[in-house]
Amino acid sequence: MNAPAPSVIAQAAHWMAVLQSGEASSADHDACARWRAADAAHELAWQRMAGLGDQLRNGLSQVPPAMARHALGSVKAQASRRQAMKTLAGLGTLAVTGAGAWVMADPLPFGQMTADHATRPGERRTIALPDGTRVTLNTATAVDVRFGATLRQLLLREGEIEIVTAPDPRGRPFEVATRLGRIAPLGTRFTVRDVAQDAGQSHDNAVLVAVSEGAVAISPKLGGNTLRLPAGAQTRFTATAVESPVAIDPAQAAWLDGMLVASDMPLPRFLAELGRYRRGVLRCDPVLAQLSVSGAFPLQDTDAVLALLQEALPVRTRSLTRYWVTVLPR
Repeated sequence: MNAPAPSVIAQAAHWMAVLQSGEASSADHDACARWRAADAAHELAWQRMAGLGDQLRNGLSQVPPAMARHALGSVKAQASRRQAMKTLAGLGTLAVTGAGAWVMADPLPFGQMTADHATRPGERRTIALPDGTRVTLNTATAVDVRFGATLRQLLLREGEIEIVTAPDPRGRPFEVATRLGRIAPLGTRFTVRDVAQDAGQSHDNAVLVAVSEGAVAISPKLGGNTLRLPAGAQTRFTATAVESPVAIDPAQAAWLDGMLVASDMPLPRFLAELGRYRRGVLRCDPVLAQLSVSGAFPLQDTDAVLALLQEALPVRTRSLTRYWVTVLPR
C-alpha cells in the first residue's frame, strides 16, 4: 500500500493527540477505533503514527532535550533508532525540491511588550474575548483586541490564530484585521496565518485563511473583490487580490493538536516550520534542498524531532549554542 495521504496523516495525528491528552473518554476511544476500521489507509497511518509516538515517548520525551542525542547514540537505543528510521521512511521519501533556507525564531515576538495577547516561540494558548469568542494563538503570535460600540475587532499583528466566534448580544459585527486586509466571519471557526511574517517565508507576501465551519468574507486592503470563503475551503490573499479557493488542507491546523504534519515537504521548508516553535536560529545547508520529509511530529520537543531526523536522513546538526543550530550533510 502507498503512503497515507496527507489528510489521513492529519486525521491520525488528531486521534493520537486526543487519546494522549489525558482527557479522552470511552466515546473518544470508540470513535477512534471506528475511524481506524473504516479504511485500511486509516489503520496504516495509525500504526505508523503510533510507532513514531512510541519512539518519541520512550526514547526521547522522558529525558531533557540536551540528553536526546546521547540517548539515540547509546547501545541500548539501537532498536529504537532502527524503528524510528523505519517509521519515518515508511511515511515519506526523499525527493528533489527547491532551494535551501534558514529560519530565525525570535525569542521575543514583535509586539510582545505592547500587544494585548502574545505567545513566545513554542507556546500555544487559548484566550476568551469579552463576547465569548475563543481565540487560540499559535507560536510567536501577537494580537490586539479592539471592541467598541459598533464593532468587535481582533487585530493580528503577526503569527497564526484559530477563531471560534460567538454571537454578540449587542449585535456588533466581528472582524479580524490583518496588514493585508480584513476577514468578516459569519458564525464560524477558521484559522488565519500571516505567511510573510513567518521566518524563512519573507518572499511570500500573503495571509492564509482556512474555514472549518461557517463562512468568512475576505476584503483585501487596497481594493479588489470581496470573496466569500465557505467551510472546507482555504485561500490566500494579498493587499490587492484574493486567490481562488482550494480544498482545505487538514495539515494546516495540525498545530492545534500540537503536531507538525508534513507530506513530501522539502527539508529546508520543514526546518523553517519547525523553527517557528524554537527559540533562536535553525539553519539548513542549501546542499540539503533535495531531501524531503513526510510524517507527523509532536511539537513539544523540537530537539527530539531533530534527533530523529538525524537517524532517518543523511544529516547531522552542529550547535554553536542551543539557540544556534545548523543542519548539515552527514
